Amino acid sequence: MRSKEIHASHLKEIEEKILANYFGVKRKCVLSENLSYFNLTQSFPPDIVHDLFEGIIPVEIALCLNVLISKKYFALSNLNDAITSFQFKWTDKTNCPHLVPQTYTTKRTIGGNAHENWNLLRFLPLLIGHKVPASEPAWQVLCELKDIVELAVAPFHTEDSICYLDFKISEHRTVFQEVFPHERILPKHHYLEHYPQLIRQFGPLVALWTMRFEAKHSFFKRVIRHTNCYKNVLYSLAQRHQFQSAHNLHICRFPKPSLEVSEVSTLPIDVINEDITWAVKQKYPQIETVNLAKNVFYNGLNYRIGMVLSHGSLAGLPEFCEIVHMIVEQETLLFIVKNLDAWYLEHYRAYDLVTSTTRVLKLVGLHELTDHYPLNYYMVGGRRLISLKRYIHA
Repeated sequence: MRSKEIHASHLKEIEEKILANYFGVKRKCVLSENLSYFNLTQSFPPDIVHDLFEGIIPVEIALCLNVLISKKYFALSNLNDAITSFQFKWTDKTNCPHLVPQTYTTKRTIGGNAHENWNLLRFLPLLIGHKVPASEPAWQVLCELKDIVELAVAPFHTEDSICYLDFKISEHRTVFQEVFPHERILPKHHYLEHYPQLIRQFGPLVALWTMRFEAKHSFFKRVIRHTNCYKNVLYSLAQRHQFQSAHNLHICRFPKPSLEVSEVSTLPIDVINEDITWAVKQKYPQIETVNLAKNVFYNGLNYRIGMVLSHGSLAGLPEFCEIVHMIVEQETLLFIVKNLDAWYLEHYRAYDLVTSTTRVLKLVGLHELTDHYPLNYYMVGGRRLISLKRYIHA
C-alpha cells in the first residue's frame, strides 16, 4: 500500500528527473497543499458510483451480452422487449433499466446512468435467466458481479462480509479473465480489489459515494431547464441556490417527523380479521382499537402492504415475511406479517418465496427486523422471486 513517505519519494523523483509521471503520480495534490489535515494516501475513499455503476458494470454487461447473443440464447430485441413489458413495482419503477442500445457492441458499453445500470444488473436474471444455461461462463461473470455489488452497497459490514467480498472479487477476476482472455483489465478493476481494505479503513462505502453530489447537481440542471434563460447562467443558478438554502434553513425549525402516514383507519379490535386480532393481542392484550395504515413512510423508507421484509435467519440465510397490514400505535410502526419460506436459486441470484404452511400472522416491530429496507417480489415463470438490492447479514 502507498504510504505518505512513499508518495513523497515519488513526487521527489518527478521533480528531480522532470518526469511526466512516476508510479501513477503526475503532480502534487492541490488538496494536500491547501488542507493541513488532508493526507492523500489516507483521505481518499473510493466512489462506487463511478467505479462500479458507471465503470465496470456497463462494460461487463456489454461484453457478456455480446457472448450470450452470439450463442443465440436470445436476441437483443428479446431483452429489450422483456425490459419494456416487465411490471416493475414501486421504487423500482423510478429507475427501471433502460433499453440496451444497438450500438453497445461498437461502443463496448451499454451506457446509462448509475441507477439504470444498477437495476439492469439486478433484474437481468429475472428478465433472461430462464434462457441461459447455468453452466454458461459469461453468465457466471454477471452473477459474480451482482454479488459484488450487493456487498459493496451494504449499509454495514462485519469481518466475515469483508472477507467474503474479498473472495468474490478474486473469483470474479479469475472468471472474467478466463471468459475474456484478450480483454484488458480496467484500472477500476484494480480499484475494486482494494475495496475490502478500504471498507476496514472508511466503513461502508455506500455512505461515501457521490450519489448525493449527483442529486445536488440535478437541482442546478432543473433550474436552468425551467428558467430557460442563458444570459447569465452562473448568476441565475447562484441566486436560485441561495433561495433554496434560505428555504431549507427556515423549515429546519420544524423538523420532519420520522413517521409519516397519509391515511389511517381507526377500528375496534373486535371487528377486524380474527388472525390479525390474535396477532395484535399477543403483544397488546389490553388494546381495544387499532390504527391501520396501507402506506407509511418511516425514516425516508416507504412501506406498503404486499412488500417483503427480512426477519430472522435460518442456516445462515435470511428469512422473509410479507406485510399484511401496518399498525401505528403511539408513533410506533408495527407490521402484521405472514411468514414466507425461501429457497435461494443460485442461477437467478434470487430467493424463491412460498407462503409458509403455518399461515400464522404475527406482529413485528422495526427493531426486530434483520434489515429495515423493504423488498419487492416479482412473478417469473410462476415463481415469486425476490432479487436483493443489497447484502443482508443473516
